Amino acid sequence: GLKQLLKWLLDRNCKDVCMESTGKYWIPVYNVLEHDCSIVLAHPKYVKAIRGKKTDKKDAKWIADLFKHDLVAGSFMPPADIRQLRDLMRYRFKLPCFKSSEKNRYQNCLTVSNIQLGNVVSDTFGKSSQKIIAKILENPDDTSFDIGS
Repeated sequence: GLKQLLKWLLDRNCKDVCMESTGKYWIPVYNVLEHDCSIVLAHPKYVKAIRGKKTDKKDAKWIADLFKHDLVAGSFMPPADIRQLRDLMRYRFKLPCFKSSEKNRYQNCLTVSNIQLGNVVSDTFGKSSQKIIAKILENPDDTSFDIGS
């Protein structure tokens, strides 16, 4: 699809492209076209049509008319390598949150399975706890770990 779009544009000698940056839908299009076309990325707030029923076709015509009359102020887009680095850094900063979420999920799994390690060990994620869990997983039908057995 996108490679065909690029070919279609180049076959018609279209090197200037203007598109609205809505959600994340524009990113794959931008990535495919950026090497061969001059792209103006329009912020949706500044290219909003005045009123009437909105359709993608009407929006595209409106944006094209604004672009044709040089009325679209493009958003800054850093080079591809900087965008990739930013994505990686964003992901890197989210990792500690992922770890906390997974620990909570693990703790919830233990709770709904009636496994109360916190009553026996001080650290649910420590070596002793992991050995107990490994032992339980070796033979889930073994009741020797059950309280009162």
